[in-house]
Amino acid sequence: MSSSSDSSDSKLLFDDPSVSGPNLAFNTGEVTGTEEVFNPEMSKLPGGVDTGWDITQWSAPGYFQPSEVDTSDTADADASLGGVPIGEWEESVPGNTSKLAIYDSAQYGYTYALTQGGGSNADVFLQTKNKVSGVADTFDHQITFTANEKITNVQENGYNGAWFTYNAFQVFFNLNGKYSEIPAAGYFMQAVMADDRGQLATTSGGGTSLPAGIYNLSNNYIYQDSSGTWHGDPAEVEDSLPLDGGNNQPFHQVTINLNACVNSLIARLVRNDPTHASEYEDVSAWSLGGAYIGPEGASYGSTSAPYTATMDVNHVRITSSNEAGVTYSTAAQKEVSVSDEDPSYVRVDPVSPTTVSTIHLPSDGTSNVALSSYNGSPEGVLITVDAEGTNDIIHLNGYDATIDLSNVIGGVEIEGTGNESVKLTGTGAVYLSGNVGSVEDARTDKGDYLSALPVISSGDQSSESGGGNNQTPTTSTSLNIASGATETTSFSADTATVVSSGGSLNLTSANSLVMVGGYKDFNLSAVTGQTNIAASLSSSGSLNNVAGTPGITLEGAGANLTVSGGNVSVQGNGGGVLTKTGDGSASVFGEMSSMFLYGGKSNYVGATLDGIGHLSYSLGTIGLTLAGSSSNMTVDGAGYDYFTAGAGSITLNNQASANITGVDSNGGNLYINANGGQINYQAETNVNATIVLGQGNAYLTYGQGYTATEVNMQASDMADVAGLNPANGELLATNLKSLSDVAVSYHDSNAYISESGGPGSIVLHKVHDGGVDLLGSLNGTNFSQQYHSNTLMIALNDKA
Repeated sequence: MSSSSDSSDSKLLFDDPSVSGPNLAFNTGEVTGTEEVFNPEMSKLPGGVDTGWDITQWSAPGYFQPSEVDTSDTADADASLGGVPIGEWEESVPGNTSKLAIYDSAQYGYTYALTQGGGSNADVFLQTKNKVSGVADTFDHQITFTANEKITNVQENGYNGAWFTYNAFQVFFNLNGKYSEIPAAGYFMQAVMADDRGQLATTSGGGTSLPAGIYNLSNNYIYQDSSGTWHGDPAEVEDSLPLDGGNNQPFHQVTINLNACVNSLIARLVRNDPTHASEYEDVSAWSLGGAYIGPEGASYGSTSAPYTATMDVNHVRITSSNEAGVTYSTAAQKEVSVSDEDPSYVRVDPVSPTTVSTIHLPSDGTSNVALSSYNGSPEGVLITVDAEGTNDIIHLNGYDATIDLSNVIGGVEIEGTGNESVKLTGTGAVYLSGNVGSVEDARTDKGDYLSALPVISSGDQSSESGGGNNQTPTTSTSLNIASGATETTSFSADTATVVSSGGSLNLTSANSLVMVGGYKDFNLSAVTGQTNIAASLSSSGSLNNVAGTPGITLEGAGANLTVSGGNVSVQGNGGGVLTKTGDGSASVFGEMSSMFLYGGKSNYVGATLDGIGHLSYSLGTIGLTLAGSSSNMTVDGAGYDYFTAGAGSITLNNQASANITGVDSNGGNLYINANGGQINYQAETNVNATIVLGQGNAYLTYGQGYTATEVNMQASDMADVAGLNPANGELLATNLKSLSDVAVSYHDSNAYISESGGPGSIVLHKVHDGGVDLLGSLNGTNFSQQYHSNTLMIALNDKA
């Protein structure tokens, strides 16, 4: 394998499997000598073959066969990861389940979803296989692990034992025989990221000069000194991932300082074997062998109730610095850090108020960096930012900053709060949002959009800001709008730039346009050239045939944006209303009060809806969460969308299809009216749901809570039902021609209900012969009277 660059001062020690995957080698569970045996066959998913990583199972219920892949499992579809997995494997026996799903998305590349439940030391890992040649693996170099990770699909499984997951590393001491008097040793160094017993695993193994051992990183180092006295040193050096069961969790960025981890292992060895301290403390004698990531089911430490859960992981990057010179340190260091934000949003704290901190924005995509305040005030702190990414975003948050733009691709957005001082160096493009106090431009090439920075130079304006309703066309290339002011204008120049600090804009025409800042109102029409729009809206806005993809943040529930023609990207910040019509597509994120999308073939929605929504013949990747009882969504037109809801309503019409996940209703009720193409429904947590099936097929999985389903036997094609029992719901066949023409048949452990000559049918899974009763009434309730049509309840009896 060839050397792969990560930044100017470090390189990837292993390829990033989110870039070079998704076809990886699968192990067979066998070992020859000390070598793991891999299946000679490879999967044939769309994409590349990555020889640097593999999928490894141990104590598995069965071992994944590359050719036995499911490529159409809609039940595990995840809109945030690109929809249906491009490949999925599952092996299961009573008490032990292993699963691998691989997703492909524009945002994350390949994501590997690793699921384990039960078993005795049973696991499924994403594991390194081959290093990148020519990159140092010894710990006199800085070696760092980063990845995007989250825990999802946490479910009780009825098994015995515990579930936990970790990022683990194999490290070696004296593998090159540098010290002849001490044997070589290998250690499995494990950072436990989540544990369903509510605790991180304790430190174990380690030895002094043992050939192998397990070292679990811990926040409480317990050890016994040479006199036999036990000590406990609390050290808050490990973060963990939240294990809260939600399926809509954001990714967290996990960063592990492997040098700090090795230092803590060395400290343990030195305590136990001080005579060889100098040898242990020689970090050039320590090397990284590999890494393995994923969950494990264990038969010990049982929990009540035991869990099955999934670890989602992408963009695994293990880097090694180009330069040697790192030495052993006894200083307390953070070993495992987990951000509480989206992985693209990194907070940076300087060590002290006078420290100059350097932040490197990598070249592998957009970086969105927020500079955190130090003890509530960043006064006097200077941040140096080396920007090497694509359209990076830097939120100054009060910090003064020197920003080097030499390696920028695209541009850098700098968002200020009003009092920062910024110095720009290099040659890259830049524009401001929010309010930046002052800017010193020391770039050798002023770059694109310099006219968008009125704080750098006064610009060339022919209209006065704040005059209000000035109808005189201007040929100026830049315009400032003060808070409370309104500007009405058109631009005939080749390029134009508008910066607002709470004002309003009526723009009747423009060629190329840069538009940033905060706006009370805006109305834009006939913008025909290149656009770079990143603005916030607090009241009313409209975009009428505006070129490019304007990026608009709706600030609060009072923000109302109407888009006619063209593309748009909208972020709801505490609400807001979006209405999109005409050609072009919309990308919608955040919290929306209401959303109406009419048309568009490449829409992308990953948002929460508080109120009314309507998708009318709007295609693309739609993933929407209904926030509560006031959320009501209607979908018209062929397509397949994804919804998560516990209350409110979802209506599907005119061949609309959807995957609906029912979650905790919190005292509310979820109503689903399916009159479209196909519905896939699964009750995952304590949901109270009523489903009315008209036209189309339905695949329903009953689970927690209570689900009542009405199947219109004259309109529905087929209702496929799994998991029904008397405690979790009811099932009714409505609109029957006659109560006496309904038949039940059994085969393959399923029950089949149909009416003679009728178009509709119902399939009940895992029902024994004679297990279904057809009831016209129950406890004094006549179902035909209640539902105003010939109706029977499909009930399960003791034979089921």
